[in-house]
Amino acid sequence: MADKNISEQYRKSFTNPSITIGTITVALAIITSFLPNLYLYIAHGVFPDMEHLLTAWGTIAMAFGAFYLVEPISYFPIFGLTGTYIGITSGNISQIRLPAASTAQDVLGVTPGTEQAEVVGILAICGSVVTNLIFLTIAVAGGTALLAYLPKAVVSAMSKFILPSLFGACFGTMAIKKMSIAVYALPIALAVKVFGVPAWICIVTCIFGNLAITYALYKAKIIK
Repeated sequence: MADKNISEQYRKSFTNPSITIGTITVALAIITSFLPNLYLYIAHGVFPDMEHLLTAWGTIAMAFGAFYLVEPISYFPIFGLTGTYIGITSGNISQIRLPAASTAQDVLGVTPGTEQAEVVGILAICGSVVTNLIFLTIAVAGGTALLAYLPKAVVSAMSKFILPSLFGACFGTMAIKKMSIAVYALPIALAVKVFGVPAWICIVTCIFGNLAITYALYKAKIIK
């Protein structure tokens, strides 16, 4: 009974206000993202015709459309509601926000999907946002000058391998928690990649394919 009262108080005092604030901030982010376009149209009369507009939109939708559905579903168990709002608004979800939240939850030993895990994840995400802003400012100010002094081989290696290394580290962190799932999750991703299908099909297959297999194995009581 006490846990139920705490959950109800958490929902009223934290979750509900988060929904209100998150809806407003995400809506503002969407609206303000169009301000440069409005400026170009109002100040200079520059605006693409409908054919080019739809072509550009279609290209982006084909490349990133799957993320609209996949990311909120796949990240929600770790981020929680409030963390999802912050992550979507701040960006760099899979590269920075997810590792930060997952590592913090793992270190503190909280169970993903619980209120405790959501609070820990939120604090970790907020910390990553502040840290990201600080180092991003430094990188923008001095990064270009630094890259000019590095050998081309080093720059090429950084551009090619940093992101795969980060994803590999994320997978390793998750695999340790559920090795029974990792034994088929990685082969599925590799198999899909071998067939050379478009990126969005890879994403959908890996996410929902693993979800379906895991659910079936869980219902069959093969994994816990």
